[in-house]
Amino acid sequence: MGICLIAAVFIGVMFFRPSAGADKEAADYLQVATGDFLVTIVEGGTLEAVNEISVRNEVKYSTKIVSIVPEGTYVKKGQLICELDVSEIEDRLDEQKLSVESAEFTVNQAVEDLKITESQQESLIKAAELKVEFAETDLDKYKEGDWPQIKRDAETAILTAKEKLAIDEDSLEWSQKLAKEGFETNKKVESDRYTALQSKVRLEQAEETKRLLEKYDNPKMLRQFEANLEEAKEELVRVKSQAASKIAQSNAELKSSQNRKALQEKKLGEYEAQITAARVMAPDDGMVVYPFVSFRSQSQSMIEEGASVRPRQELIKLPDVSQMKVTIKVHESHVNQVQAGMGAYVVLDSLPDKRFKAHVKKVNLMPDQQSRFSNPNMKVYSTVILIDDKLPEVKPGLSARAEVVVTNLQNVIKVPIQAVTTFKGKQVCYVRKGSEDEPVDVEVGLYNSKFIQIPSGLKPGDEILLSPPIDSGEVGLDKPTVTEGEELPPTKKVGPTKKSKGKGSQSKGGKQGSGKDGGQRKRRAPSPEILKQFDKNGNGKIDEDERAALIEHFRNQRGGQGGGQRGGGQGRPQ
Repeated sequence: MGICLIAAVFIGVMFFRPSAGADKEAADYLQVATGDFLVTIVEGGTLEAVNEISVRNEVKYSTKIVSIVPEGTYVKKGQLICELDVSEIEDRLDEQKLSVESAEFTVNQAVEDLKITESQQESLIKAAELKVEFAETDLDKYKEGDWPQIKRDAETAILTAKEKLAIDEDSLEWSQKLAKEGFETNKKVESDRYTALQSKVRLEQAEETKRLLEKYDNPKMLRQFEANLEEAKEELVRVKSQAASKIAQSNAELKSSQNRKALQEKKLGEYEAQITAARVMAPDDGMVVYPFVSFRSQSQSMIEEGASVRPRQELIKLPDVSQMKVTIKVHESHVNQVQAGMGAYVVLDSLPDKRFKAHVKKVNLMPDQQSRFSNPNMKVYSTVILIDDKLPEVKPGLSARAEVVVTNLQNVIKVPIQAVTTFKGKQVCYVRKGSEDEPVDVEVGLYNSKFIQIPSGLKPGDEILLSPPIDSGEVGLDKPTVTEGEELPPTKKVGPTKKSKGKGSQSKGGKQGSGKDGGQRKRRAPSPEILKQFDKNGNGKIDEDERAALIEHFRNQRGGQGGGQRGGGQGRPQ
């Protein structure tokens, strides 16, 4: 508790300490006694339902509320509870319907194009297959029909030429014999010789023709027909490949158009869903409660007709009022005292004469972030208080106070919190010993807003000063923790520094600052009426929001007397 208790004790003493020069009377002392000590923490909060249905804006863009049922209305499941402005979506919807129709036309056209392409390619493939078939037929016809016939014709021509040559040579031979006998003329002999010579030439020509056919013409024609067949087969492969490519391209165009149509239809469906989502129906029976949004230190509802709402923003809550809770903010100085399962009591501002049993359900491990907007130096922890008693018919949102019972100590010493102060960095109480008040070291324990437990250091019967003096050298978050003459750990030696030209000065309102070069002095503290002045909510104590104004008040008072800095700095002017 160290530093937190010192701060609490310091503020408590500043409330109640009289002037340093006032005479001490019996009323300034308290006789220490043992007794019971109830330690509680009281904080304010808002009544909320433990379980609730959250209805959010499902429209995917920021819009405005056209109509909404009044807060506190009981609604039935399926009842229209909120209507959002979707005029912009309705315009987009009409345009999107045209886009869907255009996409559908494109799909139909792509289907027809695919059918035409498939038909054309099928015809081309059949034509190429016929070319292959014809080329095979031509090759077989030549090999099995044309070439054998040509060869036979050549052989027949040779045979005929041979027969003719034999006849002509025989005629020549007889003509020569008859001419020797004088029965034929020389002219006849020469004629028969010429005829035989022609027959010989024709035989040679027939034989040469056969030789040329076998050596050149037949291989050439055979290779030509085979090449035609190969070309036809290759053409068939090309036609099939081109057909597959064109059909695949047509299929891709069809698939692409179908995807575009699907996207357009999906977008159309989203617009239709947005229009449907703009008519918010109650998901269950319940009472309508508007959500509150926290902004810095304020909470306000942003739900009303004409208000702008963003996507997924909460529009309405339907709380289950059968079980309620109160969420409070516990200051960091008290958070270690609060644990889940502790008993508590809740009082509603609308029912101040009734209290309801409750218990601590949960204490957040991390400080609340929203509270740091109003005061970055203050840390509070959200704590859920679950109400155990059955509540009357109340609505969520009511202001409430929760009092957490930390402990109820018996037969312990407790003193007013302002009776504990610091002296040379230690917590002490000033005990009357004769005519003098001597500081006695004390051990502090639990505390509440008024009293603090003293486990050791005091005994029953001791008389303690209710308004002890404040040690100006006390340890605090904004004060030095090391004093001159104190035994310190080893430090590194440094050389001398140049003398500063600055000098300490006096403020308008008083003496030189009370640093180490200035003298210590005690100044008069505010009167107890300050409590009334700064206790704005009337809860009998200074809350965190009120403490900042109080500290600023003290700073202004101390500024008039010239507050010194550590090391004898310049006093603060008013």
